[in-house]
Formats: sequence, C-alpha cells, structure tokens
Amino acid sequence: MSTLTAQFKTYLANHNQANQKLAPATLKNYVSDVQVFLDWLKRELQEDTIVPANLTAAVFGNYGRRLNDPANRVLPSTARRYFSSLKRFGGWLEMARLADTNPAAALPRQRIDPTISRLMNNFKHELVRQKLSASTIKNYVSDVHNYLLWATKQVKITDNNLIKL
Repeated sequence: MSTLTAQFKTYLANHNQANQKLAPATLKNYVSDVQVFLDWLKRELQEDTIVPANLTAAVFGNYGRRLNDPANRVLPSTARRYFSSLKRFGGWLEMARLADTNPAAALPRQRIDPTISRLMNNFKHELVRQKLSASTIKNYVSDVHNYLLWATKQVKITDNNLIKL
C-alpha cells in the first residue's frame, strides 16, 4: 500500500461525515479503488512512487475516460464506485492541503445510453423469470452489456432501430 493510500485510509478511519462512520466494506473499497488508481498512474508515468503534484485534474480526467471506455470492460456500477472513491480521495487531498482544489471534482459520470439501460433491465428481468442462478444472470448481463456498449461505437442504437421483442 502506498504512503498516500495509507494516509487516506487513516483519515477515513478517523474522520466521518455527518457523524456517520463508514462501513468496513466501504472503507475497504475506497482504499482499494484509490490504490488501483495510483498503481495505474505509476504505470502511466513509469514512476515508483506517486507524489501529490502528480495528482492533477487532468490525470483524474484521463482515468475517468479510461473507466468510461467500453474497451476496458468496466461495469457501470464499478465505474460509479471508483468515481465515488476518487472524489472522496480528491476531497481529502484538498483538505490535507496536498492539492489546492479537489482534482477529482470534475470527474465525468458514467455515460449509459438510456435505451441500452432499459434493454438490459428487461433482459435481466427475463433471466430472473427463467429462474437462472444469480451468477448466470450476472455473467449474461455483463457480457451482453459490454457487447452493446461496443456495438454503440459501431452503430448508434436507438429506439427506432432497436428490434422490438
């Protein structure tokens, strides 16, 4: 675990927002997500350690675009969690005066075509109706969702050209 991640973890464990303590799983996810981000940045910069000066809004934005890229197969729910973790990390960087402003404040949101979202929801309900196992449903939905995200880069899927089932 990097020094920055360890400091962030200590901060999260000792400071709560609105008098609500973070659940252990939330704390673990925040720390893990930040470490994944810092490891990515180390590879990008080809550095052994990351210093706060490396943590610019542009770097956070590049990582956000990477998460939103369908080629990386990051599920929307995972991307949202990463964005939440990184925004909290960016807020800590600002609060700890390691950055002048929150470098993660302008992170993009996960973009999901509403047509695809609606289609995936219907598909999931059909799989549940068929009484498939939870892991099968999760895998089918993930595979089809990733395919549809890829397909939207090839052809714009809309209500007008989507085959009605």
